[in-house]
Amino acid sequence: MNNEMQTVYYFIPNNSFSIELRIYRINEKYPIYKNEDYFILMAENGEFNLTEKALNETIHNWNSLGRFEAVGDGNHD
Repeated sequence: MNNEMQTVYYFIPNNSFSIELRIYRINEKYPIYKNEDYFILMAENGEFNLTEKALNETIHNWNSLGRFEAVGDGNHD
């Protein structure tokens, strides 16, 4: 990662699952980085590169799979 990337959210799954061969484990914290004009959603074995629109859709669509915490909201370490 370069110095321009910053963590903006964490995704914390309610259950372990995989999507498009990327694995998420229950109660782990997966960072979402902002890198210039796109976002990187990390997984155990890869990542998703998302536009801002795609990230917003993912947050909405994955609502039942886990929770998203904004950095600085006080709900994480």
